[in-house]
Amino acid sequence: MAPIRIGFIGLSSTQSWAVWAHLAYLKASNKYEIVALCNSSLESAKAAIKAHGLPESTRAYGTPEDLAADRDIDLVVCSVRVDKHYKTLLPSLKAGKDIFCEWPLAKDAKEAEEMLAIAKEKGVKTLVGLQAHQSPALKKIKDVIDSGRIGKVLSSTFHGTPKSFGATDMEATAYMQDRKVGGNMLTIYGIHSLESISFVLGHLDTYTPLLSISCPEVKLASYSGTPTGTTVKRTSHDQILLHGAFASGAVFSYHLRGGAAFSNTIGHTWRIYGTKGEIQITGPDSFLQITDDNVSIEVFEHDSGKTETVEVDKDKFSGDGLFGRNIARLYEGFADGKGVEEGVLDFGEAVKRHQFVEDIYKKAGVN
Repeated sequence: MAPIRIGFIGLSSTQSWAVWAHLAYLKASNKYEIVALCNSSLESAKAAIKAHGLPESTRAYGTPEDLAADRDIDLVVCSVRVDKHYKTLLPSLKAGKDIFCEWPLAKDAKEAEEMLAIAKEKGVKTLVGLQAHQSPALKKIKDVIDSGRIGKVLSSTFHGTPKSFGATDMEATAYMQDRKVGGNMLTIYGIHSLESISFVLGHLDTYTPLLSISCPEVKLASYSGTPTGTTVKRTSHDQILLHGAFASGAVFSYHLRGGAAFSNTIGHTWRIYGTKGEIQITGPDSFLQITDDNVSIEVFEHDSGKTETVEVDKDKFSGDGLFGRNIARLYEGFADGKGVEEGVLDFGEAVKRHQFVEDIYKKAGVN
């Protein structure tokens, strides 16, 4: 079978999510082939082709329209700023190309719904970068619960931080301080972790949110931590609290906050309490969707009084770079024709998550 031909939007020559999470798998895979790049300029695309050692035959484009006009592209992959997803992908959607877009799909539900409508009209296949359903660690936690080892789940609590959105933040992510951009602690880190929790424990049936901005003025620093001397206003939320109940009846408490991890090492503590035992999951940050062998999973049994550390199952991607493992598993599933029921989520599922974000804002009284 011929490889799926990819036109990649946003694969820069410098370090980025596209490089960390997508590039290694795509260069090694026999199921995909990068045949074209589109960046903010033709020169930038050419520089990226050279920097990443892509074949000289790889075509360079400086506009989304030029990429969309390329008939030898099967799948367009988009990894740019969230507020640019809509305009960047519209030409390729209208051209009838299949799309893999990173999460969030768009800056808001309205744009996401329009993208879904066009995708349906054109009959294209879509994929969104919600990775939780591919995580071996989350699957292992789900297996422990499904085995009945901790009995019926009664409650769950989560506390975590993405280790950003404190009083100081990185200059490169300054745009995330503006809620109107659409990429922030709630829409990115919050939805990824809530998606992960829901994958394990089921649908969140009822909830009440509380959103707050603890640090309205943010000092910017370089990637290395050096202060830049620039301060920006924060209108996105750095404290996110939800309490409610799952469809199973188990009660739920969730708190995502900005700032440093405890002791700079424990970025989340997640507990799942049952009638026969309890599971505790700890890790370096709130990125539950990226969990693999980077987290600790402990199971405490009430009757025996014993606590066991559970090992995560391995597969052929387990030794690769952490950020790229679940993305690779998504690509594999998409190439093999898997769908929503098998954890390969599409634009329709993405729109539901966008509507969930809108509902959180509405219930929290945020206009």
